[in-house]
Amino acid sequence: MYAAKRPLRRPAIFLLIIASYLLAACGARTANTNWPGLSTDGQKVYVAYGPKVLAYDVAAQKAAWSFFPADAAPTLQFFAAPSVQDGRIILGDFGASGGMLSPGVVVTLYALNDTDQGTPESLWTNSELVSDRIVAPPLQIGDQLFVGTANNFLIAVDATSGVKQWEFEAGHSIWGQPAYKEGVLYVSSLDKSIYALDAATGQKRWQTELGGALASSPVVNTNLVYVASFDNKLHALDMQTGEEKWVAEAQDWIWDAPAFAGGIVYFADIKGNIFAVDGESGEQIWSQQLKLPVQTSPVVVDETVYIASGDDIKAENPQGALTALDIADGKQKWQQTAPAPLYTTPVVVGNDIIVALQSESALLIAFDAETGSQNWIYTPPQEQ
Repeated sequence: MYAAKRPLRRPAIFLLIIASYLLAACGARTANTNWPGLSTDGQKVYVAYGPKVLAYDVAAQKAAWSFFPADAAPTLQFFAAPSVQDGRIILGDFGASGGMLSPGVVVTLYALNDTDQGTPESLWTNSELVSDRIVAPPLQIGDQLFVGTANNFLIAVDATSGVKQWEFEAGHSIWGQPAYKEGVLYVSSLDKSIYALDAATGQKRWQTELGGALASSPVVNTNLVYVASFDNKLHALDMQTGEEKWVAEAQDWIWDAPAFAGGIVYFADIKGNIFAVDGESGEQIWSQQLKLPVQTSPVVVDETVYIASGDDIKAENPQGALTALDIADGKQKWQQTAPAPLYTTPVVVGNDIIVALQSESALLIAFDAETGSQNWIYTPPQEQ
């Protein structure tokens, strides 16, 4: 099994992920205490947490529906953010034990038809497509679905029927959602490689090996693909050939994907250093230090960069923070705390920037994008 070189101390989120993965790889099957997977269609937010998936209507400030699979195993958990396209929601669970006579893990993909209230209609369900856990959010492009797995595969599926079209095997787990542009998929893997694949056939166009494991999604612009690595670097590669064009240095592992906006690439390392670099040259424009661990992607809206962060692992009552930075110079506009560390990239709906967290006091909190004031909070009702 590949093991990246690393310092002795890392934020708790990394330890949780590695522990979950190692348990899966070694055959032990335990319930995953996860953090939420969050996505949006611009009106609702969809959050996968524990054994459920929730759709929350932002304008109405109420839950639209909650999905819990029928006959679900007691240990079933959802980890990856749901994929939403044209009212079709596709999600994969984190898997459950197949039982004493089937020592492997059973992982299911679900396709749902969105609704404004009640129970979403099931379009299809398939427990035979994937044979190991799903960490990466699925990606829908038209009527194709692409799903990365913990046992190294990227599979392409007909999103309307759930029928497999092709599969590609990398050298290690795929934890990041693939990126897509003009018929080509860009796929990162913990094997230190990024792959360019033909989306129609799965045929490999090129492969580039970098200096560290790649746990997040690549990001594409017009001619470059950006990929963050555990070698403390952001790499920019030629989209056509995979040739490395430039490298931007961080001070520690870059856990999640960068953000690209207005010709600038924004990224954060897990020590809380935030960087803005020119998208074509990699030249640094500014850097900022939050002094809080960051395992999320920056979110860029208009003139602001938003960063969700965690807390010191030694903190007695760890909290999270959402910080707004000026895109021009990285100076802080505002910062608000959350009742638990934020390990999920926020989403934006209208003037709300919304964070998801695992806390008894809240599942979703919306902050005013301009001022940072709290607009609303949602806590799921207690189970009866």
